[in-house]
Amino acid sequence: MNISFDLETLGNTHNAPIVQIGACKFENNGNITSTFSRTVIIEDLDNYNLTPDYSTINWWLKQDSEAIEQVFGEYSIKYSLKHALEDFKKWVGNDEFNIWSHASFDPPVLKNNLKAVGIEPFIHYRLFKDLRTLKELAGNPEVKREGKHHVAIDDAIYQAELISKCFKILNYSDRVSSAF
Repeated sequence: MNISFDLETLGNTHNAPIVQIGACKFENNGNITSTFSRTVIIEDLDNYNLTPDYSTINWWLKQDSEAIEQVFGEYSIKYSLKHALEDFKKWVGNDEFNIWSHASFDPPVLKNNLKAVGIEPFIHYRLFKDLRTLKELAGNPEVKREGKHHVAIDDAIYQAELISKCFKILNYSDRVSSAF
């Protein structure tokens, strides 16, 4: 089994505050078995030693209005950062999964946000896998994009579809790298 996850943040460093978490559990054939989505209360981020950057905030202001509304709008249900991360930890559970993302960004940001709220990182570093490397090894295939760019759950589902296509191209069998 696999998990694809995506973080939307207010920065582009490893200490950026998370504003949205999206993830899905999926089988190698692309069948999605579970989804997770949490949006963070922006004002809650002041409680932590995380570093937003103004260029990213400016970048957000230029994004699609629907994406902005889903991440920052007043009508979405929002959680404190700690609550969102606790929920994510529960959703991931204790099973071992291959954890797919843009591995040079999302895992370090997740780890730093977990530390900021006092939660021990709960995913062993060997379980993190890099989507960009997999995509390149599979010849840079494309899949039809559904949902909105920069809405974390939509990005996570898109990534899962892309990963599954790469698996098919590479004849990847169902295995999880041991964490130990």
